Amino acid sequence: MESMTKEEMQRFLIKEAQRGSTEMEAYRNLMEILGIEFPVEAKKENAG
Repeated sequence: MESMTKEEMQRFLIKEAQRGSTEMEAYRNLMEILGIEFPVEAKKENAG
């Protein structure tokens, strides 16, 4: 897992925006660099 300062993260997100990435793509790319994953919701099954 890589460590980034607040300023480095902001610069990364600005560069992603300049590349044309959507906000969600930029956050996903940043999270990948930091080794963070989105939480996955367990699917609820209907009992009837």
